[in-house]
Amino acid sequence: MDAGTNNEVSAETRSFSHLPPDVLSSIADRLPVIDLLGFRGTCNDFRSASSAASAKIESSRTPWLLLHKTDSAECVIYNEEESKTYHRDIPDLKGATCLASYQGWLLLFKDESMFFFCPLSLAKIILPEFPHKQIDGHVAAFSDVPTSSQCIVSVINRIDEKGVEVHMISKGQSVWTPHKIPRCNSLTSSIAAATFDRNSRTFYYMDDGKTLLAFSLNDKIWTPYNIVKGTVSKDIKTMPYCYQKHAFRNTIEDTRDLFNIEDDEYVSVCGLSYDTDNCHRHLYLNEVVDDSPTKTRVRRAVWIQPRFFEADPNQLRW
Repeated sequence: MDAGTNNEVSAETRSFSHLPPDVLSSIADRLPVIDLLGFRGTCNDFRSASSAASAKIESSRTPWLLLHKTDSAECVIYNEEESKTYHRDIPDLKGATCLASYQGWLLLFKDESMFFFCPLSLAKIILPEFPHKQIDGHVAAFSDVPTSSQCIVSVINRIDEKGVEVHMISKGQSVWTPHKIPRCNSLTSSIAAATFDRNSRTFYYMDDGKTLLAFSLNDKIWTPYNIVKGTVSKDIKTMPYCYQKHAFRNTIEDTRDLFNIEDDEYVSVCGLSYDTDNCHRHLYLNEVVDDSPTKTRVRRAVWIQPRFFEADPNQLRW
């Protein structure tokens, strides 16, 4: 066959890295978090194009579980929906206590310092000095992701058998504001959870019994409630969220070996708030599992949403 009849066409081979940045960004926005981490590790172009990607696609899926020892940076991350575990060293979690979890961000206390932390991106936002040097039974909630100008943090703790106190701080503030709670409005047992309702701009605090305490940011009023079961009617006020007890205990029933929990360890679990597809907020309560007298060491755990945040330096300032 001579050159005049040759129908071969040479094809140019191009690398994925040569794709336009907007195409790469569009791909990154559609990736779940583990795939996103792999995507970002491919090359500088992929990393740059995925700077705004947050794995939002997984926001409404079943939360993941993160476990770590108090004296080690080694963590186990468990994806219950796919029955997969991932191992990762996260030094910022060594010796840290988690107070709240929302939208992939954790509120941590470590070495007398309180800070926001995203365990999958390692982004960190340090908060102003908290009034307490030690955390004992403290529970927290935050109204929005910490990179938002609308973020408000609320930390509640018991001061004695009958009284509790709350400290709050808003984005941009440098000092925590204490709020006194009338003893007649106090919670009746250990504090198990806290969350925030955007529609009413109200923080809710629950104990592990049947008591609920609400604080409205609009009128600065504290309102106590008793939680009861029954048919919904116009005369009964309903909570703007649903909650689940013993989420961790139910999860580890058949999977304890995956987490390498040792015989002398009990587990202290930080719950979380997350929004479902129907815009109804769901709440996992804090819990302590298997804290018998023979258990002398604690394994910490926290429920998280598998989100990734790479905030720019301006967003990483409180």
